[in-house]
Amino acid sequence: MKKRFTQNSNSLLLFHLILVISVTMQAHQASFAEGSGDWGTASNRESWLWIPANSSTNNGGYGSRGYMMMPSKTNNYNAAHRMYVYVKPGETVYWGFRNEEEFDFLGWQYYDYNANIRVRWFYDDTDTGFFPDKRYGVPVDNHYYDAHSNGGIQGRPANAQAAANGPSQLVGPTGYNAYSFTNTTGEARAFWVEISRNNGDPIRDGLPISFWDVTVANEEDEVQPGRLYSKYWSILNGLPRDAGVANNRAFHNDFGFYVPVDDTFGGTGDTYFVKHAQFPNSNGGFVNFFANQDGPRNNTGSHVDNRKSIEGVSSNYQYPLFLNDPDLEFWPTTEEPSASLNITYEERVPSGNGGHAWVDIDISLPGIVDVLIDLNGNGTYDGGTDLIISEKYDASGEYTIYWDGKDANGNVVTSGSPIGVFAAVIFSPVHFPVYDMEQSMGITITNVRPGDPEDNTIYWDDSLIPRDGESGFVELDDDWKTSAVSLPVNVTGEAGDSHIWHADGNNGFSERNTINTWAASYYAEVNEDDEYRYLTFKGNVYDDDDGVEDGLIFGEATAAEGLHVLIVDEHNEVVATAAVLPNGAYEIDRVPDGTYTAVLSSITVAVGEQSPGPVLPEDWENTGAQWGTVQDQHLYEPSGILGELTLNNTSVREANFGLRVMATLPVVWQDFDAAFQTEQRNTKLEWSVSKEWENSHYEIERSVGGASDFKKIGEVKAVGWTDELTQYQFTDNVLPATGGKLYYRIKQVNLDNSFSYGSLRQVAVPKITLTTDSWKAYPNPSAHHELKLELLDGSSYQGGLINLRVMNALNKSASSSVETLDDLNLHVSKLLQAFGNGLVIMEVKWENKVQYLKVLLE
Repeated sequence: MKKRFTQNSNSLLLFHLILVISVTMQAHQASFAEGSGDWGTASNRESWLWIPANSSTNNGGYGSRGYMMMPSKTNNYNAAHRMYVYVKPGETVYWGFRNEEEFDFLGWQYYDYNANIRVRWFYDDTDTGFFPDKRYGVPVDNHYYDAHSNGGIQGRPANAQAAANGPSQLVGPTGYNAYSFTNTTGEARAFWVEISRNNGDPIRDGLPISFWDVTVANEEDEVQPGRLYSKYWSILNGLPRDAGVANNRAFHNDFGFYVPVDDTFGGTGDTYFVKHAQFPNSNGGFVNFFANQDGPRNNTGSHVDNRKSIEGVSSNYQYPLFLNDPDLEFWPTTEEPSASLNITYEERVPSGNGGHAWVDIDISLPGIVDVLIDLNGNGTYDGGTDLIISEKYDASGEYTIYWDGKDANGNVVTSGSPIGVFAAVIFSPVHFPVYDMEQSMGITITNVRPGDPEDNTIYWDDSLIPRDGESGFVELDDDWKTSAVSLPVNVTGEAGDSHIWHADGNNGFSERNTINTWAASYYAEVNEDDEYRYLTFKGNVYDDDDGVEDGLIFGEATAAEGLHVLIVDEHNEVVATAAVLPNGAYEIDRVPDGTYTAVLSSITVAVGEQSPGPVLPEDWENTGAQWGTVQDQHLYEPSGILGELTLNNTSVREANFGLRVMATLPVVWQDFDAAFQTEQRNTKLEWSVSKEWENSHYEIERSVGGASDFKKIGEVKAVGWTDELTQYQFTDNVLPATGGKLYYRIKQVNLDNSFSYGSLRQVAVPKITLTTDSWKAYPNPSAHHELKLELLDGSSYQGGLINLRVMNALNKSASSSVETLDDLNLHVSKLLQAFGNGLVIMEVKWENKVQYLKVLLE
């Protein structure tokens, strides 16, 4: 059996560590611009912005490519496609855009535009959020300049490296001469850019932007990365020439986007998961990138349908995509969610007809759980044989997914068949639908925060997209050199470079299709591979005084503790084990066919080790064992061993053991409770016994900070001899001021000084806060009857018990308490009567606070 379980839990220390790492990374990036340089600087590797053409039908136009940086007067303008930069008051935005006159599209000069461009920046004076959508904003910067000629001028980086280095106003001559504007609005807000002809009209045929930069700097000229974002990126690069080979027009190695996912998964959270999706060495032609929680279909059906790749265009944008890790000040890190998954198998009744299974789930946030029932052992989904069971949960909680034991065709899977169950919980899937990316050389989605930065498990579903040899697939003239290399459906998860498709031109698998890849904001998974066994071995351990004598093992659940049932094979090796529960029951699932004995023991060992044999707690003995509940049938002697029995696709439901007490015990324990009392600041211990014999007394022991260093703190005299229920109590009034976890146990001591222990209890005690400015004693010096206590800070005492104690070098009063301020000073006078003249210390305790007052008595 192979089993892998990953449980993600919150870790404040880890969160702070990742926060430090993230801040360090951002500080390291501060010397670089935010723009084309984030995707690489090689002059022959293209990761260009594409301002779509003014057309709703042309494939390079806004109808399918969106409105990125298009002027707001464009027909059917969509403000949600804007590229934004978020700027604090007093910060300055430096910018520059270079466009290419020509673009070689596999030898075809697709584009030829040598006129000047107009670049304008705007803000919405009615909205300071991240995505203002007022169509016509307030202009803050406006330049009409030659952005296409050779060399560098203001607003036009000379080359890729100059754009990557950033504004010369910040980095000196290695950068470029940038235009700039400063946020003088008095509020942090998003600004957006529009590029057009001089009169503000859209550029008819569209525009490729090759080298560009948008850098935010504060008033100290410190670069602020992670501020540039858009929900719908329109990108341009060259087409593939050879299937499966990255050419000199492919994306840079670092090409990709960061996405913050709010912790409510609905757009209203204020802390975030952050993912980094990369598409290195791929060819897109004209391609669009976006991210969401619903996949390409815009939530038009079930979550399973939504996440499928689709034929045709999609614009289901939701989350913003950043060039850098989003600024922690505005997009802070959320806490890590937690999840647990457990797979339970069971044989059906009657036996010999297969079985069924449950996946029990406990999740701390909404999520999707995918279960793959793999019936041919290859670890991947095969249509027509395997099953995928997927459920979406909109709230945290405990859930169960059930499998009825049948394959994809409704046939019962018989015992002995190979089977794998792969279950994964996906907290808020982050989908990365990509429209019209011709060749993918591997997609990587990396977790950035919270938790460890690592490549995520990624998933996809291309079942709706035709593949090589299928009807509807675009066949090329040169031997089908186009292919969806990855499996059609991936629900088991692959980490790193995966979801690959090849092409050698502008058609094939991904031509004008939306291919979807997704990962989890966070996830946990459990996988099991095994032969298909559902045999169950279960029974009970009873307190039964005369099992062999009356021929039936039955009674109340045993009071013996720490017992286990071991399933032992003919080689005396343990093949399975289970603890006996407080109700006396035990259950072992998935026992393979074979010949076994069952052993009752207080010693348990790992599967595969030699059996320790039957061992019972002190003062207990076996009274018999039995397969079933029919009198005198399958009854075994009181040896603690049940069997031998051969299992052949047959479960055992009543494998019972009987026990009894060997001799009269000095004490039969019943209840033991320990509770911290807030007002009194003490721990009250209460215990009861149903029988005592030659019992002397009870000693109360306490350990601070761990259950290993016990010390006696008190003693209670015992009744001695009784068959009646007897209750005892003890109060621990001297608790450590440091608080923490306290452990208590009761030691029962006999008249002959022999002893035994009851069970252990833990109590959490809050720390006492030492204060110096809540109370005042006056007059000071003072006569005994004149001393008063006055509350200086009314907010520090909200009612409740006030505990008082007075001490000096020779005397110390017992702790006593009052319930109101009105009773306080009368009680102070009574306490001081036991002390002579001189210096005393008065201790005042309330809630979890304490103050010590020095008083001179005259």
